[in-house]
Amino acid sequence: MSLNTPSTLLLLLVASLAACSPNPAQEEKVKEKVYKVPVEVTLVENRTITNTYRTTAILEARAESNVTNKVSGMIDTILVEVGMSVKKGQTLAEIDSENYLLELERTTIDLNSAVAEFNRSKPVDGKQLIAAKDFEKLEFLVKTRTNQQKVAAIQVRDSKVRAPISGVVAQRMVKEGNMTAQVGSEMFKIVALDSLQGVVYLPEAEINNVHIDQQAYLDFPSTDLVIPASVVLISPIIDTETGTFKVTLKVNNDDHRLKPGMFAKVSLTLDVRDNAQLVPQKALRVTDTETSLFVVKDNKAKRLVVETGFEQDGYVEILTPLNAQEPIVIVGQQGLKIDSDVQILGQETSDDVIAKD
Repeated sequence: MSLNTPSTLLLLLVASLAACSPNPAQEEKVKEKVYKVPVEVTLVENRTITNTYRTTAILEARAESNVTNKVSGMIDTILVEVGMSVKKGQTLAEIDSENYLLELERTTIDLNSAVAEFNRSKPVDGKQLIAAKDFEKLEFLVKTRTNQQKVAAIQVRDSKVRAPISGVVAQRMVKEGNMTAQVGSEMFKIVALDSLQGVVYLPEAEINNVHIDQQAYLDFPSTDLVIPASVVLISPIIDTETGTFKVTLKVNNDDHRLKPGMFAKVSLTLDVRDNAQLVPQKALRVTDTETSLFVVKDNKAKRLVVETGFEQDGYVEILTPLNAQEPIVIVGQQGLKIDSDVQILGQETSDDVIAKD
């Protein structure tokens, strides 16, 4: 039989069409294959977390003094310079005291004269030598001139300007050979560096979590120092405008490494919870009304609304009970819906195993 007959050509065409038509079983398999959202997951961790309040503070001297002159006059000598350490009572400068010494001498003479006259007027053998009224005047004169002498002695003493506190001379406002402007003019500023303080303001909600001697840490970016501090004062008053209360931190500075005015980042540990459920912060989806996350169960995404607690180092405490065996989605949750099929990255699927075989 010739291969070019019409019947032969027809049979070949039918066979060709049959070979090209899809297999019903394969077609069904294509229909069943669905898209799986690729995700990264992690498991919930149970460990300790701390509630740490972070803020900033500027260091201040716990004690400082603006030293002023108590008497006026020419400044004879300045004995200290900026940066020098001084002790309480140490002489910082001397003011010309000649006039004050003369005044002390005069009041001493007047006092001695009044005392001598008073002694001569005392009763002898019980007899009053002068009228009682005059004797009382002499007694009053002795007391008056005694006080005048004390005032003159104080002026002589105050001609030497002394440090009212121990510390370091931070400023000097006067020069030798100049007159003091008036009594009460600022001459020096002294700051005590042994103990500094930082003031922070905490929200009202934390007032029951702060107590005296509670430890904090101050991080100084300019020096790479991290220094411990402790709570020494807690204000009992809430600022109605800011909703905060004042907390004062004491910073030991015996080595004088820190200076008033330095900027510090403050970390104050308010509470510690052991065996807390922790998940990476990036796993959470936060809206105005709720916080949620996705878990994987039977290769499908399940959305859970959760309540959160403390935050620390990129982790968040989850107060809602979680299944420790259910992976939590940390990457890819933006493309998920409830019951979405998921493909956990790095985990083989049954399709992958069949393909390898």
